[in-house]
Amino acid sequence: MEERTGDKLIEWLYGVLARPVDTLNEIAREKPVGLAFLVYLVVAILVMAANIFGGEGLAPLEELMFEIGIAIPLSVIMVGGLLFALVSIFVIAGFLHLLARLFGGKGGYWNFFSAYAFADFPMIITVPFTLIAVFAGVIGSILDGVITFGASIWTIVLQVIALRESYGLSTWASIGAYVIQLIIIIVIPLAIAIAFVAVLFLGI
Repeated sequence: MEERTGDKLIEWLYGVLARPVDTLNEIAREKPVGLAFLVYLVVAILVMAANIFGGEGLAPLEELMFEIGIAIPLSVIMVGGLLFALVSIFVIAGFLHLLARLFGGKGGYWNFFSAYAFADFPMIITVPFTLIAVFAGVIGSILDGVITFGASIWTIVLQVIALRESYGLSTWASIGAYVIQLIIIIVIPLAIAIAFVAVLFLGI
């Protein structure tokens, strides 16, 4: 049973990269919640570790903390970042589930959650490039940025496909739901945070 599970996991990981539509459709139908969460967790840990120890590391964050006069231990940053990543996937999947249902889609939360978590797998490609950037100077940093940008776009496309395949939505309805989710979860909180910083530190 363990071998079959391992073989299926490898098949799905390869399928997400090589034939994403069929694979994410199958994952949504099979609903392997545990495996999906494991994939997301491993990718999140590796990407976070690479960003901490590779590239510019925590230098920008450390500079910001120094400027505003606070000090947070590295262990706290790592645990906090991981917890945020773990909580965020449940919250974002929940928002997208509700939006998909509002757009007329039919499907379960855990079906979508499974496909959505697997859709994050391409981000693992960024890990070696982020680590190499420490030793490769400017060229390494540029390459890391290009690879990370490309993997991020790839992941977004896969997440939209996961949404479409999980709920039977049209491509445009899936894109619409995804964009609304971005506005709700990212754009609005970011605007509020910028306004708060402007008031607090710039006296605007």
